[in-house]
Amino acid sequence: MTKSIRVDGMNCEHCAAKVKGSLEALDGVQTADVSLDTNSAQVTLSGSVSDDVFAGAIEEAGYQFVSAV
Repeated sequence: MTKSIRVDGMNCEHCAAKVKGSLEALDGVQTADVSLDTNSAQVTLSGSVSDDVFAGAIEEAGYQFVSAV
Protein backbone atom coordinates (compact mmCIF):
# COMPACT_ATOMS: atom_id res chain seq x y z
CA MET A 1 0.00 0.00 0.00
CA THR A 2 1.17 3.54 -0.67
CA LYS A 3 0.24 6.91 0.75
CA SER A 4 0.89 10.42 -0.53
CA ILE A 5 1.77 12.95 2.15
CA ARG A 6 1.85 16.71 1.62
CA VAL A 7 4.62 18.48 3.54
CA ASP A 8 5.24 22.23 3.84
CA GLY A 9 8.46 23.94 4.86
CA MET A 10 10.98 21.98 2.77
CA ASN A 11 13.20 24.16 0.60
CA CYS A 12 16.38 22.17 -0.06
CA GLU A 13 17.68 18.64 -0.53
CA HIS A 14 18.78 18.55 3.11
CA CYS A 15 15.17 19.21 4.15
CA ALA A 16 13.90 16.43 1.89
CA ALA A 17 16.51 14.02 3.26
CA LYS A 18 15.51 14.86 6.84
CA VAL A 19 11.82 14.18 6.09
CA LYS A 20 12.73 10.96 4.27
CA GLY A 21 14.76 9.72 7.22
CA SER A 22 12.02 10.60 9.69
CA LEU A 23 9.39 8.76 7.68
CA GLU A 24 11.53 5.70 6.98
CA ALA A 25 12.29 5.38 10.72
CA LEU A 26 8.60 4.70 11.43
CA ASP A 27 7.41 1.14 12.00
CA GLY A 28 5.32 0.09 9.01
CA VAL A 29 7.13 2.30 6.48
CA GLN A 30 9.26 0.50 3.88
CA THR A 31 10.35 3.46 1.76
CA ALA A 32 9.67 7.17 1.40
CA ASP A 33 10.34 9.13 -1.79
CA VAL A 34 10.34 12.85 -1.02
CA SER A 35 9.93 15.50 -3.72
CA LEU A 36 10.77 19.17 -3.30
CA ASP A 37 8.99 19.95 -6.60
CA THR A 38 5.63 18.77 -5.28
CA ASN A 39 6.26 19.26 -1.53
CA SER A 40 5.20 15.68 -0.96
CA ALA A 41 6.32 12.22 0.02
CA GLN A 42 5.19 8.95 -1.54
CA VAL A 43 5.36 6.36 1.23
CA THR A 44 5.29 2.60 0.69
CA LEU A 45 3.85 0.82 3.70
CA SER A 46 4.31 -2.70 5.05
CA GLY A 47 1.71 -2.15 7.77
CA SER A 48 -0.83 0.32 9.05
CA VAL A 49 0.43 3.79 10.00
CA SER A 50 -1.97 6.50 11.14
CA ASP A 51 -1.90 10.05 9.83
CA ASP A 52 -1.19 11.22 13.40
CA VAL A 53 2.03 9.18 13.42
CA PHE A 54 3.09 10.68 10.08
CA ALA A 55 2.25 14.17 11.37
CA GLY A 56 4.26 13.66 14.54
CA ALA A 57 7.36 12.45 12.69
CA ILE A 58 7.24 15.29 10.16
CA GLU A 59 6.61 17.98 12.76
CA GLU A 60 9.34 16.59 15.03
CA ALA A 61 11.72 16.94 12.06
CA GLY A 62 10.76 20.62 11.87
CA TYR A 63 8.31 20.62 8.94
CA GLN A 64 4.54 20.92 8.58
CA PHE A 65 2.28 17.95 7.86
CA VAL A 66 -0.54 19.13 5.61
CA SER A 67 -2.44 16.00 4.57
CA ALA A 68 -2.20 12.33 3.66
CA VAL A 69 -4.17 10.36 1.09
